[in-house]
Amino acid sequence: MKCLVLAAGGGTRLRPRAESKPLLPLLGVPLIERCIRSAREAGAREFVVVTGHAGEAVSEFLHDLARRLRVSITTAVNPHWDSTENGHSILAAEGLIDEPFLLLMADHLFEPALARRLLEAELPEDGLLLAVDGYLDNPLVDLEDVTRVRRADGHIAAIGKGLAEYDGYDTGVFLCSPALFAAVRAAEDTTLSAAVRHMAAAGRALAVDVGGLFWCDVDDEAALARAEAALLARLRDKVNDGPVSRHLNRPLSIRITRHLVAWPVTPNQISLFSFFLSVLAAGLFMAGGYWALLLGGILAQAASVIDGCDGEVARLKYQGSDYGGWFDAVLDRYADALLLFGLLWHELGHEWEHRGAGLAGEGDAGWVLFIGFMAIIGSFMLSYTADKYDRLMQRRIEAGGKAGLRLGRDVRVFVVFLAALTHLVWPALVLIAAVMNAEVLRRILLLRHG
Repeated sequence: MKCLVLAAGGGTRLRPRAESKPLLPLLGVPLIERCIRSAREAGAREFVVVTGHAGEAVSEFLHDLARRLRVSITTAVNPHWDSTENGHSILAAEGLIDEPFLLLMADHLFEPALARRLLEAELPEDGLLLAVDGYLDNPLVDLEDVTRVRRADGHIAAIGKGLAEYDGYDTGVFLCSPALFAAVRAAEDTTLSAAVRHMAAAGRALAVDVGGLFWCDVDDEAALARAEAALLARLRDKVNDGPVSRHLNRPLSIRITRHLVAWPVTPNQISLFSFFLSVLAAGLFMAGGYWALLLGGILAQAASVIDGCDGEVARLKYQGSDYGGWFDAVLDRYADALLLFGLLWHELGHEWEHRGAGLAGEGDAGWVLFIGFMAIIGSFMLSYTADKYDRLMQRRIEAGGKAGLRLGRDVRVFVVFLAALTHLVWPALVLIAAVMNAEVLRRILLLRHG
């Protein structure tokens, strides 16, 4: 599938941010790269990009992007970008496309599912399909600037910025036949909307509703802020987030990630830094004394928060990989063992210092060792069963059900933090050992019947 991307405009409203709007970074990734990556995930493999303003810089970036993504990207130039409408940019690519193609705007963000919905629909002969957002309360839409659409029996009845009566918004994502080029020439003016009206008059312009799917037109500072907030908010949708991650860690990690994406730091480097904090926390636990214990607890919880940043940066900057996820999981298991062993060492030191003081089962260090061992084993087994359990919960959600409470690493580390804060290490070890192993048993029974 070929894809035509219009990237010729001057982007004057965002000029203070970047000389070229297509190259404007949004959370560490240029707008045009986000556009092309979404189309690629939807199924496009060959791209034609029409440049104009700052065309040389855009072309140079696209050459590198084509190498990184291993896709074909051809550029065409609209030499009159500053004095013509977007229809002229479409005509600049006419000789390069002779089959149905996706048509996108370089400054429009969208999730791949939106483009896939178009590709799954039937393209009318010599016509086009437009993805129309029927959710009129979409908070990402600028009502003063958006192109409005009125539909009738699935056809586009009217389209334009000044429509008084409308039932949807133009998302800027089209599936077109090559007949669009002739429609641009035949329309009353050289805008894309005029070409759509021309095809609609012949019944060849259909609407595909994509209400509820993510898209955003980044035209000015306010739209840029909305787009950034929306992308960050989408990081909260992880099904396998536990209660501590969902309500405490994730809101904090997203704030950190917002700044991290501006720096050349990789997800694996973030994973290593989080692990280093856990190692330092375990060492402080073993050092003994309340203040070392407290500082270790704070570092352990900080590591748990930062542990969410690696995945967030990976999603926002398209740096995710199977190896990265596995590497993070390995470091987490080491961190879990070290933190719990550090608490165990701290409690044993406390027990030996106060033998006979009534702590930990009347001075019996054997109980401390046993409970500490069960806490470590429980944490490992909970992680071992997480993959199958999470897949079961995902299937339930897809079937219209709800996921159950998820107890995982976020809860365990938070209990470690509370133990350090309150200096109640022994009760915390007992709680972790009991709850983690009970949850493993619950999952075994649930998965047996699931």
